[in-house]
Amino acid sequence: MYLDFYTLHLKPFQISTDPRFLWLGEKHQEALAVLKYGILDNKGFLLLTGDVGTGKTTLLNALIDSLGEDVLVAMVADPGLAKMDFFNFVAYSFGMNKSFKSKGEFLIFLKNYLIDLNRQNKQALLIIDECQHLNQKLLEEVRLLSNIEKTNTKLINIFFVGQSEFNNIILRPHNRAIRQRITINYNISALSEAETKEYIRFRLGVAGSDDTIFTSRAIEEVYKFSNGYPRLINIICDQALLTGFVKEKKHVDEKIVAECASELKIDNGTSIADSDATPEARSEKRDETPHVKNLVAVLQQHLQLKKPLVMALVVVLIIWAGLVTIFIFNRQRSDATNNAMDKGSTTENTPAAVVARETPGTAPGQQSSDRGINDSGELRRAAEGEAALKVMPDNQGDAKSEISPVANEPAAEKTVADGTQDLERAHASLATEIHEDTEPRISLSGIHEEYGIYPEVHFEFNSNNLDDAAYEQFEAL
Repeated sequence: MYLDFYTLHLKPFQISTDPRFLWLGEKHQEALAVLKYGILDNKGFLLLTGDVGTGKTTLLNALIDSLGEDVLVAMVADPGLAKMDFFNFVAYSFGMNKSFKSKGEFLIFLKNYLIDLNRQNKQALLIIDECQHLNQKLLEEVRLLSNIEKTNTKLINIFFVGQSEFNNIILRPHNRAIRQRITINYNISALSEAETKEYIRFRLGVAGSDDTIFTSRAIEEVYKFSNGYPRLINIICDQALLTGFVKEKKHVDEKIVAECASELKIDNGTSIADSDATPEARSEKRDETPHVKNLVAVLQQHLQLKKPLVMALVVVLIIWAGLVTIFIFNRQRSDATNNAMDKGSTTENTPAAVVARETPGTAPGQQSSDRGINDSGELRRAAEGEAALKVMPDNQGDAKSEISPVANEPAAEKTVADGTQDLERAHASLATEIHEDTEPRISLSGIHEEYGIYPEVHFEFNSNNLDDAAYEQFEAL
């Protein structure tokens, strides 16, 4: 659509691989040379890894084209196959023209086939693309294929091509055998900003443009969007050329690239955390350092490898937590039982309980009388005191009389005297009992704690028979 507007005869930024647009930077040239050396020198296992969109497939096609006719190539583009499907696909790719129903039959035929190639001074190269999709069993089967060899001669070279996560797979302990067999390992990275500029201008030149369509600021925006990944460079540059054509601008500036970048970004969702190969990843991973990323990768690997051990540890922790809970529950119940027993013992040791236990035959009324007798000392001493009866004249000549123990009220005097005698007899009787019993039944402090400092005292006379003068005497007391 925009070819005539920009005087181009080819689309410079197609996503599909085209050998005419093969641009090899310094990193790609080094990778191509190292891998080609490993194949021609029969190194056995080779590995090429890189993030998505870094140009692995383009480099792989360039490598195959650089090999001569003496290298027979079988390429498996999709390794997500069952075991026998994988063996039959390999046989088909090598041109065996035979189908196999068992693994033994395939291995016998393959060994004879490889020996025959060796006699013809030819080499066999098995390329497994997208190798990160290999399951564990099939990966082990591929390793066993490398055991087909002659003395001092490898009969087959196996070339793994995949994303960077395949490195984590072969670093697992149960893959250490295949890790030791990898003699050539190369990881291809993204382009730098200077390489991005060269990449864009190279492809425009191959497409037929003698003019620099993208400005320097525009190329900076392209790099900011793509992070140097060739696939993303192709996508945004193609979109920018189309936008420039619509706006009828012969030169693509940074505004057009920024507009295309905002249209291509996905606003909703979460980008891949372990990769810079998405436009959304650059802003999210700007603050991350390589040390942090390596630490996260190591932790993920160990957690994945030790999953059964982690599950066993979780079960042990659950059992331990249950035992601790049961122990604490039983301890609380035991403490509650002990507290209840202590409270019962304290109640039994109160003064009232002690009196009740030591005088089981005493009636309740008699116990109350005894308590009154024990604490009647102060009242008896007050009754034996003397107070004078005084007559005080007031201003109007009236007089007030106060009650004294020597007033002329015989009934009151007799009542007080009888009460005093009863108290003295009770006190003498109690003293005799205490003297006879060397162990006192109850202490005065215990009675104060139980009934207060001034307990009630019951006298053995009828208060209804007292007159007013006797009441006034009691009030004076």
